[in-house]
Amino acid sequence: MYGRTNHRTWPSDPVRTVMMWPVATVETDASMTQVAEALSADEIGALCVVEHGALAGIVSERDAVTHLAAGANPAHMTAGEMMSSDLITVGPEDSVLSVARMMREAQVRHLPVVDDDQIAGIVSIRDVFNVLIDAAADDAEVVFVPSGSRVVVRTE
Repeated sequence: MYGRTNHRTWPSDPVRTVMMWPVATVETDASMTQVAEALSADEIGALCVVEHGALAGIVSERDAVTHLAAGANPAHMTAGEMMSSDLITVGPEDSVLSVARMMREAQVRHLPVVDDDQIAGIVSIRDVFNVLIDAAADDAEVVFVPSGSRVVVRTE
C-alpha cells in the first residue's frame, strides 16, 4: 500500500513518499542483545516496539547505547524497558516539512508513521533532510549554522 517513489519529492509532499516500509519491529520482551542485532542486521537507527500487535514505543541506537553505558545487562534489559513510550507519531499525509519541524521540536531522529492505528512506515531525519536539501538546491539558499546541525531553507 505504501512505499517509496522514484519521483522528485518536495517539502510540501506527503511523508508517505519518503517513509520506509516495511518497518523493522521487535516485541517489548526482546532483549537488548536482540535489539542491537536487529538494528545491525537491517543497518537502521531505530525499531518500532510492538506489544500484542500494536505500536508500544520506539527504540533507537541511542537508547541502547545510553542504557549500556549506564551498566545495563544486555541479556536482561528488554526493548520495553529501553523504548521511548511517550510517542510522537505522524500520519502518511503529513507534509515532509511539517514532519521535519516535529522532529526538530521533539529532538528525535525517527518517527513512526501511523494510519488507522496501524504502523504504516517510519521516517528518519535523513529522509526529510534529503528532501529539504534537494528543494534548496533548486531555488533556495542554504545556510549552515556554526553547530552544523541545522539547515535554514529560504524560498523567497
